[in-house]
Amino acid sequence: MSAVSNHVGISADYLTRALAKISGGVNLTIDSVKSIGTGQMAESYRVIFNEPLASGAESVVVKVPSQNENSRGASRATRCYELETNFYANLREHVKVAAPDCLHVWYDATSDDFVLVLEDIVGATQGDQISGATMQQAEAAIDELVKLHYPLWGSEKLNEFNWLPKHSVTSAAGTSQLLKAMFPGFAKRFASTVSAEIISLGARLVENFDRYIAAFPDVLTVAHRDFRLDNLLFSESEKHFDVKVVDWQTVGAMPGACDLGYFIGASFSVVDRRNNEQSLVRRYCTGLQARNIGVDYQDIWAQYRLLGTSGYIMAIVASMLVKQTDRGDAMFAVMANRHGQQMLDLETEKLFA
Repeated sequence: MSAVSNHVGISADYLTRALAKISGGVNLTIDSVKSIGTGQMAESYRVIFNEPLASGAESVVVKVPSQNENSRGASRATRCYELETNFYANLREHVKVAAPDCLHVWYDATSDDFVLVLEDIVGATQGDQISGATMQQAEAAIDELVKLHYPLWGSEKLNEFNWLPKHSVTSAAGTSQLLKAMFPGFAKRFASTVSAEIISLGARLVENFDRYIAAFPDVLTVAHRDFRLDNLLFSESEKHFDVKVVDWQTVGAMPGACDLGYFIGASFSVVDRRNNEQSLVRRYCTGLQARNIGVDYQDIWAQYRLLGTSGYIMAIVASMLVKQTDRGDAMFAVMANRHGQQMLDLETEKLFA
């Protein structure tokens, strides 16, 4: 567990001002602050107050910048603090996905500093990417993915969000350069934990990245771009999982199947993914069709085959950018192995070779 940040956003004075509208204007006092979550780009804390807020809530979650300089540098390069604060301030109301209520958001572009105060989802359990998902969890997550994707599917409104990264051949050029720079270090660090076959696959992916990007579908929507178990909070009620989606630091306009392939590929052992992927892709497709999105299962399946690759790309880039931890390395090795095998099983390279 990391030490508690000394960031001003976690002080009683700051939170008294930030939460004045829902606290009844009282001076807040803090009972305890505890580091939570497994994020590597920012720090999240559960702040418990001595007296409940006027809303009845006894705690909030406060998210502030990482105390690690490598992660701070990565945040500037990827704009992740800017993206997450903009999601809550400007985009959240335009999608139907379940995310924690935002109680306060502040971002300063000059210093790349931010404070995000969110509803505390009390009693929820964070998903564990290394352990993997149950089918109940996966189905509930797929349903939330539909709610995220359908409202702005192929919408011109995406162009109104000037801050939102949008997929294009031009924008992907930076990712191509990053992959070429990062892959040698990735291959060396993970030589003992990622199979040689999948390391070789990664080398081919980096070499053929431009052809991979050229094979992307044209229709874009709002994508989380890091939609995995560690970023999902599950609450179980009446044999059903309710899901809250957190960590919007990578939000962008991408083909929806990027999130779909990423989630399914990362969430299961190889055997379980092989057994369950077709039913989950069909559930996603059916969910979109029920919201009058004109998609075809075979087309979505082809996109899924191509875009699960995004998980391997994330493993390569993120592992080299953020602060190194034992759990982080274990998670990135799992991602690379699972997504690499996903690509091999689905013959993904044939779609862009």
